[in-house]
Amino acid sequence: MGEIAKLKNISKRTIDYYTQIGLLNPIRTDSNYRLYGEECIKILNMIEHYKNLNMPLEEIKSSIELIKSDSTIDKQKVEKHFEQIASIMQHLKEEINVMEPILQRLNHQQKDVLVNRLSSEGRTLAQSLLLLFG
Repeated sequence: MGEIAKLKNISKRTIDYYTQIGLLNPIRTDSNYRLYGEECIKILNMIEHYKNLNMPLEEIKSSIELIKSDSTIDKQKVEKHFEQIASIMQHLKEEINVMEPILQRLNHQQKDVLVNRLSSEGRTLAQSLLLLFG
């Protein structure tokens, strides 16, 4: 675990968490030592990519499970999946551009009321937007 943590520049605790929630499936040795192979590195690369797109961990897990459901990682399918995510992100950027002037007209109390009515993911996004435009 330590070697992959150093390689990917993430904490052992993060790797352990990803393993606990089923994102990573290391091979167990007879002495119960966890071995993280090439597939785990590919998955960590996907997680990093999705996190850079500000995708929530549950959605990342769903996306990775979708890819894993095909026994072989088909490069075309992965690229198509990334294209779909890029399209969603573009749509979100367009929505943000529409919301920007509205957010700028709200006072602090109105912004707080708006943020508190959102889901946790929406709240995170809204707080980020308010920092950018507030």
